[in-house]
Amino acid sequence: MCVSGRHLQCGVRSAGGAYRVPSSRSRRCHAREEDDGGTAGVIFARVFLVVAVVIWGWTFIATKVCLRYLSPAELLSLRFQIALPVLLAMILARGTRLSLRRDAGRTLLGSALITLHFLVQITGLRYTSATHTSWIIAVTPLVIALLARTLLGERIGWATASGMGVATLGILLLVSGGRPSALTAPSSVGDWLVLASAHTWALYTIATRDLARRQDSLAVTFLILLPATVVSVPAMAVEFDWSRLARLPLEAVMALLFLGVLGMALAQWFWQEGIARAGAARAGIFLYLEPVATMALAVPYLGERPSAATLAGGLLVLGGVWLAQRRRNAGGGGERRPADRAD
Repeated sequence: MCVSGRHLQCGVRSAGGAYRVPSSRSRRCHAREEDDGGTAGVIFARVFLVVAVVIWGWTFIATKVCLRYLSPAELLSLRFQIALPVLLAMILARGTRLSLRRDAGRTLLGSALITLHFLVQITGLRYTSATHTSWIIAVTPLVIALLARTLLGERIGWATASGMGVATLGILLLVSGGRPSALTAPSSVGDWLVLASAHTWALYTIATRDLARRQDSLAVTFLILLPATVVSVPAMAVEFDWSRLARLPLEAVMALLFLGVLGMALAQWFWQEGIARAGAARAGIFLYLEPVATMALAVPYLGERPSAATLAGGLLVLGGVWLAQRRRNAGGGGERRPADRAD
C-alpha cells in the first residue's frame, strides 16, 4: 500500500522528492541499528524486509482476484474497512498517540489523494496484468522526484534525469510490447492508469510528508484512512448489496483479508522494523524484489505469461530507478529513505 504504497518512522518509504530528510528519529534508528548489529539482528532485519516486500508484491495479485467479484469502488471501501480496525489495534498495542492538531487540513487532503490513488490503480488492474503493474509501480520514486522538482523546485541532478530517461524507455517498451502502435491501443489503458496511479501516489507523498515527519507512520495511515473510510461506506452502500458479502467465495474473502490486514497494516510494520535494524539505505535494495515476488506468484496462480518485452522493459525501469537512487545515496546529505508503498 502498497497506502501502498504504493505509501515515516525510521524511513518507511519516501521523501524530499523521492526521499525524506533524516530526523532525530532516524538517528535513533541508527543507534538501534548499531545495537542490533550482530548476526541475529541482520537476519531479523532481512526477514522483516523480505516479508514486507513480498506482501506488497502480492497485493496486485490479491486485487486481481477480488476484481473477479467486486467493482473497484466496492473493493476499495471493503479494503479500508478491514484495514482501519487492524491499524487501530496495532496503534493501541504500541501505545502510539493519535493527534491531528494543526494537521486536519493536510490529513483530509491526504485522505482524498489516497482514495483517488487506489481507485485509479485498482481500475487499471482491471485491464492489465499484475506483472505489468508491479514493474510500472517500481518507477514511483522517480515520479516523486519529478513532481518535487515541478511543485517544490527541488533540484534534479544529471544522474536522476538519466535514470528517468532509462525508466521512461522501460515503461514505453513494457506498455507497447515492442510495437509502437500499441501505445495508443485500447489494450494499453490499464498500463497507463497504473502509471497515473504512480503520479497520484507521488502527490500524496509530497502532500503528507510533513505529517509523516511528526507522527508514527501507522498513526498517520490510520488518520488518513479514517475519513476516506467514513465517506466510502455510504457511497458504496448506494449500489452494493451487502448480502453479497455472505456469498463471496473463499478465494475473494482471503484476498480481501490479505489486502486489508497484511497489505495495509502488517507489511508496513514489518518494513519499519526492518529499517530500524538495517537502515533505510540498505532496506531500499530489497524493493527491487517486489516485481519478482509479483511475477513468481502471478505466473502459476493467475496464469500470466510475461513476454520478453515485458521483462526487458521491467529491467530498464529498475535500472533507471537504481541509477537515480544510487547517485542520490552516494551524493551525501545523510541517509535517504525509500518511498512509501503505492500498492
